[in-house]
Amino acid sequence: MHLFTIIAFASLFWHAEGPNDWPKLVTGTWQTALVVLGQLPLLAVLASLAGARTRHLFKRHPNAPQIAQHFHHKTTFILRIILTIGFLFATLTTPWPDWFRFDQVAPELQVFADHIALTPFFAGAIILWIVAFPIERAARLEDPVIIQASPQAGTQETQPPWKLRTYLDFNIRHHLLVVAIPLTFILFGSNVVRGRDDAIKDFFGAWWAPDVLLGAVAGCVFLFAPILLVKIWHTSPIQQGPLRIKLENICNRINLRVKDILVWNTDNLMINAAVMGIIPQVRYVLLSDALLDTMSDEQIEAVFGHEAGHVRHNHIPHFLLFAFVGWLIVAGIMELLAQLSLTTDGPQLSLLTIQTVGIVATLIIWGLGFGWLSRRFERQADTFGAFCVTPTADNCKTPCSLHLDNESCGTGLQPVHPSPLQQRQSTPICATGANIFASALARVATLNGIPREEKSWRHSSIAYRVKFLRTLAADPKRAARFTAIIKRAKRTLLIAAIVGIVASLAYWKYAPQPALLRIQTGVPTTNGVSPS
Repeated sequence: MHLFTIIAFASLFWHAEGPNDWPKLVTGTWQTALVVLGQLPLLAVLASLAGARTRHLFKRHPNAPQIAQHFHHKTTFILRIILTIGFLFATLTTPWPDWFRFDQVAPELQVFADHIALTPFFAGAIILWIVAFPIERAARLEDPVIIQASPQAGTQETQPPWKLRTYLDFNIRHHLLVVAIPLTFILFGSNVVRGRDDAIKDFFGAWWAPDVLLGAVAGCVFLFAPILLVKIWHTSPIQQGPLRIKLENICNRINLRVKDILVWNTDNLMINAAVMGIIPQVRYVLLSDALLDTMSDEQIEAVFGHEAGHVRHNHIPHFLLFAFVGWLIVAGIMELLAQLSLTTDGPQLSLLTIQTVGIVATLIIWGLGFGWLSRRFERQADTFGAFCVTPTADNCKTPCSLHLDNESCGTGLQPVHPSPLQQRQSTPICATGANIFASALARVATLNGIPREEKSWRHSSIAYRVKFLRTLAADPKRAARFTAIIKRAKRTLLIAAIVGIVASLAYWKYAPQPALLRIQTGVPTTNGVSPS
């Protein structure tokens, strides 16, 4: 849901950048209200039909609940796409957002209007959760595997483990607010900068000053967002005890600096972990309450190691680098099209066409590039999770490439652990550590009701990740090749960013006022062609 929420907010940015260029397919008041608000009951009907089919599959395949779960997850994803496309259509092709122009009073007030415009999207998301609630609860009440492993197993609890209010509170906090609140600060900054655009340009004496200022605001929001998120998500420090000592020992061993290790209080709704924060002063590692209640200490250490791997391998900074490179590529494509449109024999593309090409390019770059990078970063974090639970040679009973072979295991010939530097240089993976992490992954899938073969945009399937990790443990050469691929990807991003910055600076010197900006402002060209 995070990605769809980002897209919903992005539609308001697109609308504000060129509100008069998007064709208004619907203009009347009642027609607009029907298009915007009529989507909600239609969405509820579609969700109800999908829910009925899911319940039928549960009854038809009582011994294979993963069939119904897979169908439920697939239809939920499709319904979210429908919700997002419907909101994009309403935002860009109807006067709906124009009804709330608080910026005509003061730019600082426009953020309130934006949230009013976002209300149909928020309402649609809540409708989907309300319809999905009985299915989600039934899956955990009827699936014997989940029941046996759940924190309520063996208790005398007779009430359903979830209530609708608890379920909605969880989803609103973890799927809406976690994205909406940081983006609200950025949206506020964008509205203020756009409303004071001329004054900012005059003050700094540069046309690019508003964009740089907005970028600085977004950077600050991202940097300090973890402070907000640990409040939005009910968190508390893990109590002092054997488990915390083990986790702190891992931090010391791998040289991981964090502000705190927190319990992620989800009312046992989720088995998960997360890491947030670029700098140690605002970096937190979160372990959900259900994860702590249902996993062994060894499995918890493995999951913790996975999250630590994202930090030790600098995945978050490289994600930001990817976003920057992607923005440079899209901006370059749009500027090239604008330059061609300002020539006498050029294609004469409208601003709307150029913006549409930019949006399509963004979707391709993120849909293909970010997904590819994210899946490989997840696998790299998996290897680090296995590394963090690698036993001594005395305790390694599985033939593996790290502890030599069968005859060497148990002889104490190998050191307790490879150093973090050795691990980052593709030290062979211990098969025992890989098996421990694989068991943790499988348990996460089972307790969350995720089919083992189900994959997503950012994650490979649990089954594939387990198979891949065990393959790396059995084949050090393949592990080395995988590490080399990750290094090349990171190196490519860095080189692309440097080249992009140098090219941008050179272009600004050549064209003090970009062609795209001239089209947006309607400034005539030097050859007499006035952009349309």
